[in-house]
Amino acid sequence: MSELEAKRVKDRISALPDAVLCHILSFLDRTEDAVTTSVLSKRWKKIWASAPSLVFCDEDNPDCVSFVRFVDNVLFFRNSTDIRKFHLQSCCVKDFARIYGWIGTAIRRNVVELDLSVEDFAGDDDHPRVFELPESVFTCKTLMVLGLSSNFITNPPTSGCFPSLKSLNVQIDHPVNKSVEKLFSCCPVLENLRIGGSHGMQRDDPILNFNVSAPELKTLRIYWSSCDVYEKCCKFHINAPKLENFHLWQDPPTDCFLENSKTLVKVTITLCDPLHDNSAEADHRFAIRGTALLAGISSARSLYLSAHRLKKCCLPTFDKLSRLELILYNCYYWELLKEVLKRSPNLERLVLELNECKCGESSDHQWIPPRFVPSCLLSQLKTISIRGFKGKVDEMDVAKYLLENGEGLKKMTIYYNDHLCKKEELHKQFSMFQWASVTCQVELFSDIREANCASFGMF
Repeated sequence: MSELEAKRVKDRISALPDAVLCHILSFLDRTEDAVTTSVLSKRWKKIWASAPSLVFCDEDNPDCVSFVRFVDNVLFFRNSTDIRKFHLQSCCVKDFARIYGWIGTAIRRNVVELDLSVEDFAGDDDHPRVFELPESVFTCKTLMVLGLSSNFITNPPTSGCFPSLKSLNVQIDHPVNKSVEKLFSCCPVLENLRIGGSHGMQRDDPILNFNVSAPELKTLRIYWSSCDVYEKCCKFHINAPKLENFHLWQDPPTDCFLENSKTLVKVTITLCDPLHDNSAEADHRFAIRGTALLAGISSARSLYLSAHRLKKCCLPTFDKLSRLELILYNCYYWELLKEVLKRSPNLERLVLELNECKCGESSDHQWIPPRFVPSCLLSQLKTISIRGFKGKVDEMDVAKYLLENGEGLKKMTIYYNDHLCKKEELHKQFSMFQWASVTCQVELFSDIREANCASFGMF
């Protein structure tokens, strides 16, 4: 073998220090994969035994007995170094005491990130046994990241809860008890919270009132779907005086109240309406919930808002809002746009997305200009983007109004459907408008993904 060939086959991995090899093993999806490296050499047996991340999933091992034996052996033969991450997903282990022991070992080894999904269906898919979170999890001083991906009984102690917890991710599908309500009001240093789940599938699903009280919370994300919006409507009460980022997705909307939310920077609201209930009762219910929700986020600086049946009566004044992305559905197109412009005096960037939806009301809406031009259009608004543009009369009227009154406007971008309107015709019509801003540029894209566009300034 030549010297060059010898260099090519040189074992560079073995030259790496143990700490680096441990770090490499931490990127493997499962602890089982890390253990298999022990066949390489005696050194690798020592390496995997020091791996800071342990990930166990019984889906990869259908034999429950061998899975339990494997976890026991890994924890027994592992050295005394800290366990930074401990992930456990189990639906076959019926001996919860064994699981308590595994969690206890991780906590004694100063675990920082703990992710648990524990269920035992015991022959009943609709009513599985519920695992009670041990008190040691609540009082662990090193725990900073916690994920719970199944139903748990949570009975936190009256004091000393989660002294170091910064991030909490909870997925609650078809809750079987109300104890989870207590989980979100005992996190004194929590900064990042995600709540996901579904509700109302089972007749005995409890009605939940989530009280999120977290003095240091900065980011909150809620993804919640309900099958019974009338009788079993969950409620969210949020008191987070330092909240900056709020993401809410509900299908359909439920009650959500925010208090002390004066520091909001970015808010994303998506309220789905799959029931297509066009009754007066449904409109009234949506108006009440929408009004309460939007009142709580009125201090936001950036807002993404999508709601099928949102009407202008729901809107508060957005004094700080500088960026708005508004998804307009043809049930309530232009009245909502006029009102939101009126109530956003400092708006600088506007993105409109024109969507069609099936609803009981006529989708043939005229644009009737407001009596007074919104103050943001006269001075603050700099850029406007309109997506889903089809060249309809009312859409052209809106674009014309915005150009004719946008005195500070620098750019308008139109993403049009080239199956319904042609670039040349749009160019001609926009050129005929009276533009209030002599520096404004209009760009026409045939598709949002297309790189080429037609761009022109005022004639």
